[in-house]
Amino acid sequence: MAEKEIELLCIGNAIVDVFARGDEALALRYGIIDPVQHIEYESLRELIAALPKSRALSGGGAANAAKIAGFLGVDTCFIGAVGADSNTADSSCPSDSGHPSDSGHPSDGLGRLFEEDLASAGVQTCLFRRQLPTGICLMLELPKGPTRIAAAPSAALELTAEDIDEAAIRKAKVVILDGFMMDRQDLVRRILDLANRNGTAVALDVSSAHLAGTRALELATYSRLYPLILFMNEAEARAFYQVISKQDSLNPAVDKDDDPEILNEEMYGFFKGFTANELFPIVAVKLGKRGAVVFAGGAIHKEETRPIIPVDTTGAGDAFCGAFLSAWVRSKSLSECASLGNKVAREVLHVKGTGINGKKLRGFAKLLRR
Repeated sequence: MAEKEIELLCIGNAIVDVFARGDEALALRYGIIDPVQHIEYESLRELIAALPKSRALSGGGAANAAKIAGFLGVDTCFIGAVGADSNTADSSCPSDSGHPSDSGHPSDGLGRLFEEDLASAGVQTCLFRRQLPTGICLMLELPKGPTRIAAAPSAALELTAEDIDEAAIRKAKVVILDGFMMDRQDLVRRILDLANRNGTAVALDVSSAHLAGTRALELATYSRLYPLILFMNEAEARAFYQVISKQDSLNPAVDKDDDPEILNEEMYGFFKGFTANELFPIVAVKLGKRGAVVFAGGAIHKEETRPIIPVDTTGAGDAFCGAFLSAWVRSKSLSECASLGNKVAREVLHVKGTGINGKKLRGFAKLLRR
């Protein structure tokens, strides 16, 4: 087979996102009290069954990016772990090694839903079947207050370093990693080492301000050792900056006088220097309604966007990542990559999660073929 036949290889937590409306009493009955929290799997399934109406889609950061890239016509594959599903035929992995299945376990149906949703976008899948059920993340919209998120990752966390075949990495131009895999250091290190050995770039969406802060030194080390593209939002960029620059989070020059969601001049200077010496790292910071800024090679590329009132923000950052990298593997400039990321993310803001009609992205797909 030809080298680099996969444009984007996405590796991450295979989660089914469930969008639903409920009331405060029901949320409290099942202990859904925090903006974001983990919950026991069976309790989450019971809660979802008690909801009057819900919609389920493939989810997880890397899978969302894969879905958007697939709609844009980019050759994309996703690797992850789901629950055993005896009704789902095994699909070939990009390494042509097949994909393991734990037979004899009851089907949970959600693994099949996850696979079919990605397939509808043209994404290949290599899904490892585990005894645990497929992971779920519930976005519960309440009459008052913000949406609450309750997750039970379950089988998604069962993807291991041993599951990653070097042949798959060798064939990919870019590997996209879900930032929530950072706790599995052996898995992340294996992917990074294989990518570095085979001339494959790695993109990592940091995923949360907590991870950006607690894993800042690790991320900085990876940025120096591997061909890395980092995606962050402003809160994540700020947390990363504060650790790496050894800034006290209570420093009035950083936090008291500035909006915590806006990068200040000092931070711009930091990221410009952080990316100054090599082709990598590239750091793309998502600015929400103000667009995005990309730091690379000591230069700054800023792209504005047209703000809208979102229906839902779930998956918009992942959509930016998927679109940005779709343009990057097609040799577009960093400004063009950020511009496409902004445009596609804005389209995703009109729907729940990544439940967008692929036809909406056809015009953008044409831009990538030029």
